[in-house]
Formats: sequence, structure tokens, C-alpha cells
Amino acid sequence: MSKGSSAYASPNTIKQSIGLIGAGRMGTGIGISLLRRQCELYIKANKNRCGADRLTRAGAREHTSIAELAQHVGVVILSLPSSREVEAVCLEQDGLFVHMSQGGLIIDCTTSYPASTIALAKTAEKLGLSFIDAPVTRSPEQAELGLLNAMVGSDPKLFPIVERILAAFCETVMHAGDVGDGHKLKLVYNSMTMGIAAVAAEVCQFANSLEMDLVTLRSLVGRGSTNSGIFQAFAAFLLGEKPDVLAISIANSAKDIECAVRLARESAVSVPVLGAAAEKLNLSVAAGKGELTLPHLARS
Repeated sequence: MSKGSSAYASPNTIKQSIGLIGAGRMGTGIGISLLRRQCELYIKANKNRCGADRLTRAGAREHTSIAELAQHVGVVILSLPSSREVEAVCLEQDGLFVHMSQGGLIIDCTTSYPASTIALAKTAEKLGLSFIDAPVTRSPEQAELGLLNAMVGSDPKLFPIVERILAAFCETVMHAGDVGDGHKLKLVYNSMTMGIAAVAAEVCQFANSLEMDLVTLRSLVGRGSTNSGIFQAFAAFLLGEKPDVLAISIANSAKDIECAVRLARESAVSVPVLGAAAEKLNLSVAAGKGELTLPHLARS
């Protein structure tokens, strides 16, 4: 399958034993979709019980350790906050690299750092395991409906196997290239998203300071090439129409764009505008707003 291929129909069933580590909002949505496809799902106990309890009620089997989970599955999906947690889940004594059987497949749906991903894949290969990156876009609600987009970094021969699993919770599955390329593509995509978010937030604040009507501004923007889903979401949030829109936290947004800026610098690419957007998000985190959702960035 070549780069850029996409849009695969989800199968009706995926009768396979799969492990899921990371029952946060996105991971829970992924798990619900897998269960709907008749997957036999095994999850690792989570500190936040909300997602784990919902998945177990829906039929998932919960384990208290990664070692125990690994005994039951040949495929594990990771949906974690960052590369740090992915490395811990894979490399620690209780981790997947120690306890998964040879031939096992690990699919990392986390927004991870490419260099970490490539290093983990090399270690996994030495152990007879496959580690591939498949970060996703869209929301937890769309994960639950099977409507995510995945960007896969894998060997072309492995891609069809990964594609079938991802199709259980993804509307579109793209082969981005080799291992690490999926995470590179996700960081580039996220940098655009967060860059637009930083500009949209300032525009909303600017309009408010001039006592301009946001409904009128939204109507004008919606009629031109300047329009964006991010701006429209911010406007809907500020007008009280969609209080839960864009539920990603400001802290996670700051983490993602920082990773993108770091990757650009390591690649000797100058990204001053993205750097400024990262600074705006970091300042918001420093002001104690990190756990608020991204649209709060637009509040004056």
C-alpha cells in the first residue's frame, strides 16, 4: 500500500483478542468501538475509573498488571498521554517488551515523539515483536462511533494487518510510511491545528475588546477562505452554543505543539510562527489554565 492511501470500510466484526492500555477519553471510545466489532478486549486497570468501569460493563476484561494482560493477547493498542508513558509501558520490568510473546504486535495510537517511536520499534524487533505508530485525529466521541483518522507508520507488509484492526474504530486509515512517519505526520498536523487555535483565540479576544458582535464576525468568516473549523468551534463555545466542543486540554495542546517545534528545530526548519503559538499555549498553562479545554484559550 502506498503513501496516502486511505478510506477503508470498517469490517462488521473483528473476532480477535486485543489489549488496550490507556482507558482515558480517547481510549475508552476506541475500546467501545472494538467491543462493538465483537473484539475480545482486555484492558489494564486505570487510576481514573470512569473509562475502565464503562468498558468492563460493556464486556471488557480488566487486569491489574501489564504482565497479566500480555498473557492473553497478541495485539496491544496504546492510547496514552505521551512518549514517556509509552516507554514505561513497553520497557519497564512489568512491561510489554518483557511479557508479550514473540510475534506480538503493539500499535501506538498516542501522539508520541518520532525518535522515541523509532527506538522502541528497533528494540521490539530484536525481541521478536512489532511496534508501529498509528496516531489518530478527531474526538473521543468520534472514536466511539468508529470515525477516527489514523496515520500509520509501518512496514508495508504489516500494514494490511494493522489496517484491519484500526478499521474497527477508524473511518480513514492512511499509510504514512515507515515506522515513525505516522507520528511525524501527526505532529505536523497538530502544529497547524494549534497554530490556528492560537490565532483564532487572539482574534476572538481582539473582537471582544473592540465590542464587536461575535455572531456577525462568525458570519463574515464563514463566507470566506479564512474560515476554519477551529474558529467556528471557538465562536460556538464563547456564544454558549457548544460548551463541550474541542475537549482537548490546553496542557495537551501545549505538549503537542512543543513536540512539533522541537521536531522542526531538530530538522533545521525555522518555524517562528509555530514557536509563538507554542509560547501562547505555554503561558496559558503557566497561568493555571492547563486543565481547561482548548476553547478557553479564546476567553478574554
